[in-house]
Amino acid sequence: MARAKGKRRNTQSRRPVARAWRKWIIPAVIALFVIVLVVPTVLTGLNPLGGPSESSSPLPTEDMGKSQQPESLGVGAAAPGFSLENTEGETISLESLKGKPVVIAFFAPWCPHCQDEAPRLTQIHAEYGDRVHIVSISATPYGKDYGKTQSRIAPHPRITIDDLKWFKEEFGVTYPLLFDPSIEVGTAYQISSFPTTFFLDADHRIVEIFVGGRPVAEFQQALDRILSGQ
Repeated sequence: MARAKGKRRNTQSRRPVARAWRKWIIPAVIALFVIVLVVPTVLTGLNPLGGPSESSSPLPTEDMGKSQQPESLGVGAAAPGFSLENTEGETISLESLKGKPVVIAFFAPWCPHCQDEAPRLTQIHAEYGDRVHIVSISATPYGKDYGKTQSRIAPHPRITIDDLKWFKEEFGVTYPLLFDPSIEVGTAYQISSFPTTFFLDADHRIVEIFVGGRPVAEFQQALDRILSGQ
């Protein structure tokens, strides 16, 4: 009898432990499931290789709309034409640049990645001289102070030619900066982040597209491929 009572007591003492185990096992399994699914996604989003997610600034959502979703434009396509004024008031068109490869860098004055890239483009401009045309086109409606004054009372400052003049002086730009306040050219080239750079051959066919900032070596490689194919 004593052994039977002892066995019952042991069984009863184990029941709270079993109930506690069942209470925690389901949340633990759910938590593990969430970790397995979410962590790889987060780590992928961090992009340790330094792709566009770390080296470009997204187009402000206010800029987006159906007008900025034209038909696909990619490598091999003819580059859309343009005719815009630079910071000196001179008009530069894509047609006027025909006969040589062209680098078109779309930028925003407020974009830190564009600011970082400006000296690299200036270096390329000095290195390749008159063998290649390099131009940069504004592709945002906002000026250099975008993001610094965000309130319902004070709207985002609109871009002006003075923002491009500031960018040119502040970052030592030697190539033409073209002003496109209506973003028509950026729309035609389907710009969704800055900087985005198009490489055109001498016939103004798109040969390569860089989304996000790149080292000078990648610019050199792209241009050397184009120049060697002429």
